[in-house]
Amino acid sequence: MLESYSESLKSCEGKSNGSAHKTSLDGTKESYYAIEDISKEGLIKFLRDAMQVFNDKYSIAKEMMEDQVELIAPDHSLVYQYCRYVVIASKMEKEIPIVALVYLERLLTRTGILINKNNWRRLLLVSLCLASKIWDDESLENEHFPKVMEDVTLKEINTFERVFLDLIGYDLVVKGAEYAKYYFILRTLAEQNNISMPLRPLSFDKIRNLEESGLKYELKMKDKGIDSFRKTM
Repeated sequence: MLESYSESLKSCEGKSNGSAHKTSLDGTKESYYAIEDISKEGLIKFLRDAMQVFNDKYSIAKEMMEDQVELIAPDHSLVYQYCRYVVIASKMEKEIPIVALVYLERLLTRTGILINKNNWRRLLLVSLCLASKIWDDESLENEHFPKVMEDVTLKEINTFERVFLDLIGYDLVVKGAEYAKYYFILRTLAEQNNISMPLRPLSFDKIRNLEESGLKYELKMKDKGIDSFRKTM
């Protein structure tokens, strides 16, 4: 897993004269996606530091852990309710959770991290927000999400997005086969639990639009990250 993540880091830029630039916890500084060489220990430390921002016990505003926060392991009902809350509050299309699942698996595959009671909520939130931007040109932007979800701040959204993009190597293109994989997994689960699933498979035109939109936004965010890095040089 670490070797896979190291390769994805190099492939994103790979021409930084051997320098690594760090993502700040407030999401405003340079990005960590241009690394020529890094040790296994360095990767482990980076992943540990990066994943800290997704811990519900970590305060983005105070930049510190708040151990007094009590967390419980979620069941499928709690995950569903939170996903439904984000989708409805942000007026997201019903296909967006499927795209979000693609991004979550991409994160797990590239980094080897595990989703647990500490990080599931923030990881689900950021994956849904990113998926919304890819799916819909009229999606809310980061500054709009806190206006419809009072339990999240702009600083948090910016931080989650920047770190998540770093961890998946800015890989936002979703192929039709990837979407179909999760569509049929969810449909099977729905059938097994006697739950109605109104979604239908995507048409060829929608698949093409999804892939093109993912590439467009991927390039946009990469350029944004490069510009941020250059300003620090």
